[in-house]
Amino acid sequence: MKTWKILAPLGLVAAGAAAALLAKKKKGAEQPAQKKTSEKPKAPAGKTETGSYEFISGFKDARTVELSLRYDPERYSFAVVGEDYLAYSSDSHVAILQGEEFSLQIEYAGYYHGEDFAALAREAEEKYQGFARAGYGANEGFCYLAGDNVCFCFPTGDPYSYVLVTLFKAKDNDTPLPEMPADPALSELLGTMELKIK
Repeated sequence: MKTWKILAPLGLVAAGAAAALLAKKKKGAEQPAQKKTSEKPKAPAGKTETGSYEFISGFKDARTVELSLRYDPERYSFAVVGEDYLAYSSDSHVAILQGEEFSLQIEYAGYYHGEDFAALAREAEEKYQGFARAGYGANEGFCYLAGDNVCFCFPTGDPYSYVLVTLFKAKDNDTPLPEMPADPALSELLGTMELKIK
């Protein structure tokens, strides 16, 4: 009987140690898998192309502003057009990037007399729903909801103009419109956008 009283606890301790070791191994095996799935896939080198869009900003001391962004040509098409816009624009030309999940119309816009980007943001916050500050890479601006679209505004660094990017969500895209500014593919595209004054 004494032997049983000694062996039973020892057996329980051994079983507990084995279970703990198994759980530890299992947990260690799961961690790398979780890490792998949380990492964003990187586009293969040489898979991107650069789209470029230029416009004149200002009148008396007019300057050329160049906007460029990098995109995957297998997922998107990019063109600068003077007609067949995705939405009405009074500009002479706009850039259009089209993809399966969403499309973008990129155009320049001028400030009203005495207006600057801060004033533009204040006015948009009062006027539109879904107003939020938006930052992608080095680009800091704001966005808001406009009907079935999301509009993004970014300063050019020139005192006369800013860039308006209008997002058109594809019909079969299940992401709710207010959540589109956080879309990873959109964030990646707008994060590559560069604005230079020539």
